[in-house]
Order: sequence, then C-alpha cells, then structure tokens
Amino acid sequence: MFFTLEDPNAKIKGSRDPLGVQPIWTAFGRHVVTNLTTQTNSTRGFTILLLGRYLAERAIEDGLIGRELALDAFLRFEQIAAYVRYVAHDPAGDIRGIDRVRSRLDEHRGLVPIRADSDGFILGDQRVNGLWGLFSVSARVSRLIPDGPIGLTPEGTAFIERAYLPILQPTMERLLRLVARDGRLDTRKPDAIFSALSRLLSESFTVEEQHFYGEHLRDGLHVKGAESGRQRTFRELLVQHTELTPPTDRSEIVRLQGAARSVDGELASRLDQIARLEAVLAPCHVLFEFMLTCHHRQLSDMAEELTDRWGDSVPLIDVEKNQDLLPGVGLVWSEAVLGCFDRCLRGLSAGNYLEVLEALLEWHKSIMNSRGGASWVQIGEDGSLDVRYRGADERLPSRDELPGLWRNGYFIDSLKDITRQLGNAA
Repeated sequence: MFFTLEDPNAKIKGSRDPLGVQPIWTAFGRHVVTNLTTQTNSTRGFTILLLGRYLAERAIEDGLIGRELALDAFLRFEQIAAYVRYVAHDPAGDIRGIDRVRSRLDEHRGLVPIRADSDGFILGDQRVNGLWGLFSVSARVSRLIPDGPIGLTPEGTAFIERAYLPILQPTMERLLRLVARDGRLDTRKPDAIFSALSRLLSESFTVEEQHFYGEHLRDGLHVKGAESGRQRTFRELLVQHTELTPPTDRSEIVRLQGAARSVDGELASRLDQIARLEAVLAPCHVLFEFMLTCHHRQLSDMAEELTDRWGDSVPLIDVEKNQDLLPGVGLVWSEAVLGCFDRCLRGLSAGNYLEVLEALLEWHKSIMNSRGGASWVQIGEDGSLDVRYRGADERLPSRDELPGLWRNGYFIDSLKDITRQLGNAA
C-alpha cells in the first residue's frame, strides 16, 4: 500500500478514537488525497507557514537571532499574521486562535503584543496546535519545506521571493526586528507592516499563487511516490460533481466513483473501497457509542433491540466483496483487531448483532491495551455491561438511515476547502 504521511489529527490519543479507526481510514484515504490532513484546510495557513519560516531564516542570516530561536520567530510571525487577517479581512473561521486574537485586540485596543511566550500566544499551546505543529508535515510532504526547523525548499524560497518579497521589501527591516524580538503590532492605523501583510494575506489569490498552491497543495504533484496526476484527477471530479462544501457523504462518493470509472479505473476502485469501508466503520462507531449508554444491560437484550430496529442485515455490506479491505486493516493493526473487524463485517452482514457487540468489546480492549489504558466498557461479573466511561444518549439510527451513515473524512473535505479557496484555476 502507498503511504505518504500520518495525519497529526489521526494519531491515537488516550481519550479519543476508542476503536482505533482513524489509522484505518487514514490508510485508505491516502490513496486519493496524498498530502493534506484533516487540519490543513487553509491555503492562507500555508502562506503564513512559508513566510514565517522564510523570515526566521532571514533573521538568522542577518544575525538577529540564533538558530535555536527559529521557532520563537515563527510563532511571533504567526501572531502578526493572525491579527492582520482578522482586522483587514475578518476570515474568522480560518484563523487558528481566533478567540485570543479577538480578546487581545479588545484588551490592548489594537496595539497588540507580539511575544514568544504565554503573554503573546494566540493558542494555549501555539507550538503544537498552531500552524507549525499542524501544517509542517503536510508542507514537507508537498515539497514546500525541508526536514528541520529552518528554511524552505528551493521551490518555496523562489516563490516567496518572486511573489511576496517585492511587497515586503520596503518594511522588511522592521518586520524582521518584530519577529526576532518581542514587540507590538499596531492595527489601528496604516502601519507599514500591517499594510504590506494585509495585501499578501488577502482572501483572494493571484494567478501566480493559484498556480503554485494548486500544483503543490491542491493537486499534490510533487509528493514523492504518489501516483502521477491521480489527486489532480480527483480534484477535477470534485469540481465537476460536488459543491465543494464539506462534509463529504456517501452519495458524493458514489457519484465520484461512477465518474472516475471512465478516466481512472484505479481511482474508482479506491473510492469504492472507501465507500465499502465506511459502510462497516460507521455502524461499528454507532454501536460502540450505543454500548457506552447501556450500563448493566445484557448484550443479548441489546442484540434483540438491534434486530428489531435494523432487521436481519445492515445494508451495503457484502462479505465476499469486502475481503479486499482486510489487508489494509491488517497493515495498520494487529491480527487481533483484524479478526474483530472481520467478525463485525460478517455479523453486520448476517444481522448477528450479538456477535458484533462481542467483537467490538474485544476490538476496543485490544486498542486500549496497545495504548496502556483501561477499557471504557467491559463485561462485568454479573454478565452485564460495566460501563466505565459513559457516552451521551443518542437515538439509534433506523434501518432506513443506515445507508447514509458517514463518520470519517478520508481527507476529502480538506481537498475541497483548498480547491474552493483557490478558485477555478487549472
């Protein structure tokens, strides 16, 4: 199978993803979207990442900071860019740390602190949850930044110096001093730094930007080892057959799969796998959440309730056809989890909900054991469910609603966002 990067948001966390499905859908999603993650849905976020790293490198070259302070310089620039974008363009949903940006602007009446510490951070942990932590892997896979904390690839540097440096040059000395040392940014009047960056960080994109970001981010043409042009083909199908508005759902995937058959048979096959995988993962997610609300209930009683509600099988699950999913699951998790996945697949197809519930308990136990944690739910001494982590009460979907269940993203929504932001440029 082909992998390029792990989505930072898909990493296993102790209190999330109790069945470990994120690495599974990540593996399948990478065949259609090679370079983006669930978090990298802002083209301007990448602009800020590239500019911040470029400016940090310039500050080092000019002797303003040592190499060990490159991250601090980047964090200051991320703050500057966030304030400029909010005041000049107000793309509120596209700014990480928007709540602190608003409050700091109010508190300091527009003369905001730019600092590499908690007094300046626009996120609780800006290093991890800001652009540095969430966008760097994707930018690296897209061949925009090299390994390490400093600089850009030659292509990235050439683009910055060609597209942005002419606008920044008149205020470069002041900007470098602000990213190198703590200071303040004046957003109240036509400050030179503010004015220059407001031009660069507009919500619209120049033709040159559309071409550069389209090639590297949207179409993934420079991703090492990627199937040549497949992501571009998929993007073209998204433009033709969807509204480019997340979230993706099953009807879109089926429509895209049908359209892909005539242009890229392998892409159509990968989309078909995604649709079939989600037909298993989504009901498993629903049933595990259901178990978390059933403290002291017997599995047999729950299975009877499911039979009454869902009937003698879950739609869209073909055991024989879905055998091609097993190798992908096996590459991600242990034989024990693979066995549980296969039991769920067969149980859902046959309406054997007791088998599915038992398999989900074992699946969850294996995942939690791999993390060194305790199970959220297990069978108690009296044979009933012992729920240690109670879930929110939610209505079980009806049988008619099962075909529409869709819980995982496969990175498609991020590709939609980047494509929509860049417009219709080829």
